[in-house]
Amino acid sequence: MKRKGITIVSGLALLTLTACGEVTSEDGMSVEDILNQSISAMEDLDSYSITMDMAQVMNIGEEEGVDLDSSGEISVTMDPMAMIQKSTVNMGELGMGDEEELEYISYFTEEDGFYVEDPMMGNWLKLPDSLMEDMVAMSDAQMSPEKQLEPFKDYISDLSMETTDDTYVITLAGDGIDMNELMDQMGGMGLEGMDPMVSEMMGELDIESLNYEFVIDRETFYQLESTIDMKMSVDFMGESMTTEQTVHMVMTDFNSIEAIEIPQEVLENAEEMSEEDMMGGGF
Repeated sequence: MKRKGITIVSGLALLTLTACGEVTSEDGMSVEDILNQSISAMEDLDSYSITMDMAQVMNIGEEEGVDLDSSGEISVTMDPMAMIQKSTVNMGELGMGDEEELEYISYFTEEDGFYVEDPMMGNWLKLPDSLMEDMVAMSDAQMSPEKQLEPFKDYISDLSMETTDDTYVITLAGDGIDMNELMDQMGGMGLEGMDPMVSEMMGELDIESLNYEFVIDRETFYQLESTIDMKMSVDFMGESMTTEQTVHMVMTDFNSIEAIEIPQEVLENAEEMSEEDMMGGGF
């Protein structure tokens, strides 16, 4: 979409607009228009990459907090849906000795299923075919960035926006909104079929604070970056467990990812897991 009547501002000079009345950018677009344009642009993508970093601290009762940091590089194609993910998890605070950092790769295609490398043993595991429908739904929700923007349309009056030379920066702070309802809309997608105990625990989560910022390109309307700061708590087995986490994601390589195929070696050597293995903690 061509931009009309844009006044170019020097450097990083920003026009900040609060949620008083209709939020409008300096080029005359409302935040709702920008969201709709971005959702449409992201729906038309054939492929993209995501780089993600997460820092998390978990506190259980009076015990000292446990740090868990992770990072990942994900390449995704949409038709057919396929994914390759390289992940690193830093578990140095869990008292695991030399196993402070775990690295592993996972693959997913609609045709062959979901395969993940066991970071401890180095062998390959295949998730059961009986769960493929749920996995496809979950993967579709997690790997479709336009679906992450949809819930914000219900909170237009709670959004603030800044305009830079090249981007729109839209922010939702959790003050005054039903944060649990928002997280249900965003994080609950694709959770059907999970272990009932996990689902029950997820239902008891209390989102204490939330700040969600995402950056949209002014020319292409692609979602370029997002940052989520969140604090949540849950009562689990009589103890209060509090988690604080920051997630930062950067999206690149739009429409430039080649077809993703699972290596033949992985397909031939993977050990297929049963539902009992997964639900019983065998994974």
